[in-house]
Amino acid sequence: MKKTFFFTSSSNESANDIESFITNGFEVKTILQNQANKLANCIQDTVKNNRNEDYIIICTSHHQFTPHFSMAYLDNCIEKVQKLGGNLLLGGLLGFEKAMEVTDHIFWVDGFKGAQFIVIFKKVFEYLLQRDVMDKIPAEMFLSQHLDDIFVMHPFISSYKNGALNSFENTIDFQDLNEDPEEILAELSQIKKYYSYEPK
Repeated sequence: MKKTFFFTSSSNESANDIESFITNGFEVKTILQNQANKLANCIQDTVKNNRNEDYIIICTSHHQFTPHFSMAYLDNCIEKVQKLGGNLLLGGLLGFEKAMEVTDHIFWVDGFKGAQFIVIFKKVFEYLLQRDVMDKIPAEMFLSQHLDDIFVMHPFISSYKNGALNSFENTIDFQDLNEDPEEILAELSQIKKYYSYEPK
């Protein structure tokens, strides 16, 4: 089973949330975050305790699987991003600043907002452990603004649930969050395919 670290602020998290991971083939490790144990601290502790892994998967309680999820699709995207030398692979997002399709189902993104399912690769572990700045700004803002080589899979396997879309403390100027980022990426993919077509 593939392991995922499930970050939640409630010890009474719905069993359905955990069950969705188990049903989809994950071993779940629940990590409680609070004022004393912020998301940034949780990420650093998780990296420190699993630094021998090739990657770790972290999720928040706002994550829910989309119909596009399959373990084979996730594994394929992870393999592609490892070959690209990626630092992060996002299962979905609410917004981005820039994006470009680099290979089938994989987009490079510059700046992101609202990712609830994140694969963190080994090559960036030591950097994350050395950065005390993670204590000073929200974790998502740090990951978005301070890391290069960030990718998102498309179609998304993760969508945002249960909460206002403005709950993320990120100051990057994104596209209008009333727009569907998945539809925007689909359009970019179609444009690439159109101009990449070579008639025989």
